[in-house]
Amino acid sequence: MSQALSLLPLLAQLKQSMQQAQLWQADIPSDEALASQAPFCVDTLTFAQWLQFVFHPKLSLMAEQQMPLPSKIAVLPMAEEAFKLETKPTDEVMRIISQIDTLLTQDEPVSLLDIVYQDEYLVAINKPSGLLVHRSWLDKGATQFAMQMLRDQLGQYVYPIHRLDRPTSGVLLFALSSDVARLMSEQFAERAPTKMYYALVRGWCGDGELDYPLKEELDKIADKHASQAATFKEAVTQYQCLQQVELPFAVGRYATARFSLMQLMPKTGRKHQLRRHLAHLRHPIIGDTSHGDGKQNAFSKQQLNNHRLLLHAAQLAFTHPITQHATVIDAPLPADFERVLKTCGIDRFSV
Repeated sequence: MSQALSLLPLLAQLKQSMQQAQLWQADIPSDEALASQAPFCVDTLTFAQWLQFVFHPKLSLMAEQQMPLPSKIAVLPMAEEAFKLETKPTDEVMRIISQIDTLLTQDEPVSLLDIVYQDEYLVAINKPSGLLVHRSWLDKGATQFAMQMLRDQLGQYVYPIHRLDRPTSGVLLFALSSDVARLMSEQFAERAPTKMYYALVRGWCGDGELDYPLKEELDKIADKHASQAATFKEAVTQYQCLQQVELPFAVGRYATARFSLMQLMPKTGRKHQLRRHLAHLRHPIIGDTSHGDGKQNAFSKQQLNNHRLLLHAAQLAFTHPITQHATVIDAPLPADFERVLKTCGIDRFSV
């Protein structure tokens, strides 16, 4: 069966599931609303209206006429973001949207993710550096996304619980139902889970705790409906030096290259918190192109063959929302990170 014909039954199921969830309405929006050029028409339509009056009819027509279907339409992240502000959809609606999303991108290469924890309620992966958590209109050139890859690997919809920056590797947790996702999200909102990261930073850093509020970073697109009056919010990070190394290379105004392998434990979850806090301490993380040291980053590329942010989410600990058992998930240090450490002479370290 062609891709277009395979889409038709899914679109019929989407309509039926939206009707059952009372997300399908009889009132037709105005021509002005339907003609909106805003992303997802969010300025004039709800996402459910966009699905019903824009997405569904256009895709149905293209499928019926056997026309080439659009790719990278990113309907799944649209649904996840838009439905946060609207009526909560059923799991069935999200499951069908997920299947449509898969069909529209089924020509993309298949890669298997490293699953470090799985039960009937939760699954966690060791996310590689450079991989986005989910499809996003913020990076239209990206072709692989952790959420979609894991969904296809498991054959079921997954619900992201938290986020990791694209360049950060490590533990990334997903729920296998919306109810479990809600329970875990409540834990994160209460700062109950504990996180531990490893980072290689510039200079010889010691141990301590930094309580330094951070100004909220807003994105012009993703946060366009949020108040643009950014405020300072509490941000606390505990840090411990595990090992220090000095290499006989001059970097910038420094006669030698000094690095510290750090264990970082954020007590709050602000955007780019660890990267911004280490930069504030004058020990920026190696490979950080936003808050780091350009000369140190260039040195790490040339002499250490490093092409990533050297920040890894190594451990996540929490109370299991269903069994109530203490749960600890570890993510081994990636090979590229391990290789840089060995090149620096840090060869006794293991997660």
